[in-house]
Amino acid sequence: MSAAVASTAHRWRSGLTSFDRRRAARSMVVFGLSFGAVTAVGGIHHGIFAAMGCYVDAYGAREPYPRRGPLLVLLSASFLVAFVAGSAAAGDVWAMVGVLTVVAVAATLLVRTLRVSGPGSYFVILVASLAAFLPPVTPADTAVRAGCLALGAVLSCAATMSGWLSRPYEPEERAVSAAFRSVARFAEAQREHDAGQRSGAGTGSGSGNGNGAGGTARDARGALLAAGQSAYVAAHGAWVALDNARKGRGAGTAPEPAPRRLALYALMTRLEALLDTVQNATERGGAPVSPDRVAWLRTAATDIAAGRVPGPSPDGHRTWREPMRAARALWPAPLPPRETLRTELSRPLSRSSPDLPVALRIGLAVAVGTVLGSVLPLLHPAWVAVGAAAALQGGPGRQPAQRARVRFLGTLTGVGVTALAFHSYQPGTWVTVTVVTAAHAVSRGAPPGALFVRTMLSTPVALLLVATVVPDGLGRLAAFRLLDLTLGLVLGLAATLVLAGVPGRRVCAAVANAVQATGTAVRERLRTGEVRPGCEGTAWQRTAELWDMNAAVPAEEVRTTGTADRLWPAVLAVRRLLSWTVLAGPAPPAPDEAVRVGRHLDALARAAAAGLPGSSAVREALPGPPPVTPPAPAHAAELHRRLVALADALVRPDPTPESREGTGGQGEGGRS
Repeated sequence: MSAAVASTAHRWRSGLTSFDRRRAARSMVVFGLSFGAVTAVGGIHHGIFAAMGCYVDAYGAREPYPRRGPLLVLLSASFLVAFVAGSAAAGDVWAMVGVLTVVAVAATLLVRTLRVSGPGSYFVILVASLAAFLPPVTPADTAVRAGCLALGAVLSCAATMSGWLSRPYEPEERAVSAAFRSVARFAEAQREHDAGQRSGAGTGSGSGNGNGAGGTARDARGALLAAGQSAYVAAHGAWVALDNARKGRGAGTAPEPAPRRLALYALMTRLEALLDTVQNATERGGAPVSPDRVAWLRTAATDIAAGRVPGPSPDGHRTWREPMRAARALWPAPLPPRETLRTELSRPLSRSSPDLPVALRIGLAVAVGTVLGSVLPLLHPAWVAVGAAAALQGGPGRQPAQRARVRFLGTLTGVGVTALAFHSYQPGTWVTVTVVTAAHAVSRGAPPGALFVRTMLSTPVALLLVATVVPDGLGRLAAFRLLDLTLGLVLGLAATLVLAGVPGRRVCAAVANAVQATGTAVRERLRTGEVRPGCEGTAWQRTAELWDMNAAVPAEEVRTTGTADRLWPAVLAVRRLLSWTVLAGPAPPAPDEAVRVGRHLDALARAAAAGLPGSSAVREALPGPPPVTPPAPAHAAELHRRLVALADALVRPDPTPESREGTGGQGEGGRS
């Protein structure tokens, strides 16, 4: 099994995690209350709009509560604006095209810029499209409908924030717990790989099974590197969760967090050191992590997820005093100083951001879908535009072709189930409310990666809701649902051929910016013995952007190009260089070495801007022939090793199938 296959298998196992009963129950209560109450008072024609407002609960489920609240308010406002804009454009084809295109682009930029967990801008586009394709109504009727939608959105926001009362730190605890479990798996895989190598060395290779033994060794190595990538993905997600839990904006001093968050921060600094140890053993063949440490990691993960303080670790820390004291002194590194909202919202315009091309592509698909939905004799034309948007987002870790295939199969299954269930039975108002509420709740409880299940469940919801206002029968409506959505999915895939998801120049810019910013932090550390918050914060931000780029590239490709495989070693090398720079202990200033190392990293940054890692353009842009030998600081042998790793990740030849296995597959995303 190659590393890419192992990484895919890990994502599949992650997608089969236990059903989220609490979230399903919460969604059932809120959706049923909103939909049912408005239906009882104003009829099901108004209850539908309250149900649309409840779609807000698809977002922010993994965000820490200090960040989740403002994000949900902003998304609810986006729902209302999109609904009113779509209603105002109803009846005029070109007004609909303009409004829905602007909504699609703006909503995509907003959701991707803020890195909100959830299905992207899909539901914002859905709300706008459904409103636009309804018959035009008076402003008073639009206001009533918008009020129903706002009611559903407000109740959903309140329910999504309800956990703050009982477990205010649960999102961060879940992220840190996942990081501990992933590092434990990585350490265990490293131990098994090391034991296998010793066993193979003792057995020898004279048995005539060289090819089989070599293939087994490559498979074991690929599985180990895939486990390492998963561990770094989880650790990055935990750091991002802790960063998102911080309140306030601006460049002021960072106040000390609540004791529980500081404890989680202390645990992450210790986990970072252990992760570094495992990675060093993987790269250099050092001693593996002891079994008692692996067992402690698993036990600690369980304790953290339950809101408890882990027990004593095998490294000699018997109490929390020493680690907590060190955490207070180090806080908030490696987390950056807080950014202003203006800085954060301007990030999509950066030349190293993948967001603008992706948003323009979704806007193009929605525009064409809106035109076709308006001119073709379709029963519910809004599904074409919605299907075009659905093909381009909403499936974590999947390419557009994979998303379209899964959504088509889910829709086909949902249509078949609905047609069989209601073939000779026309559901009444309260049967519709009950069935739709149950299907919505189950879809919210499904794991994040279960796109097929959610699509299958959302199809009866859409059919039953639309059947209340389209008097053509569920059978005919179901057939058109499949036809309209399939047309939209095809349009979405066609848009990927017209506009590239992430141009190569943006990928190169992201690598160059991360290397440049990290080089500035390294140079400052060598020059003064410490890192200024401004340098460290910029380096963290540029590295996070590179991390997001690595996750965005494979998710926007029609066919696998290997770009993410080629990019991952550079992501890992930059990240490890930054973690050493920020988290390593104090060191004496070395101004001369700072100058030499700074020049070396500046040269690597310029080369990275010339082409993708491993390309001939990178090697040609370097001042000397590869391999590039960095300066060797006399007092920092570990820094030299990480500089060598970074240079190797940038100038290595184009990946062969064997070397591509060693990259650990495609990224899974910066925001878990």
